[in-house]
Amino acid sequence: MKISMSRVVNAKERYYKIELIPNLFGEVLLIRTFGSLNRLKPTGVIRQTYNDVQEAMAIMNALIHAKAKRGYE
Repeated sequence: MKISMSRVVNAKERYYKIELIPNLFGEVLLIRTFGSLNRLKPTGVIRQTYNDVQEAMAIMNALIHAKAKRGYE
């Protein structure tokens, strides 16, 4: 599952991507990528591993809610 969000800050467009990927060990990898659309490389990439799919989904939903409160659509 992959979610992309964006917002405009000081006339610059920012993006935030959240992605859930199952790995070969039965775990779920949550990858958060964020940065500016004006740059080729992302500003940051955060990778977290979870043993439970429900826990990863709960964290993902909390992140989506927090980013929506900050103006991302």
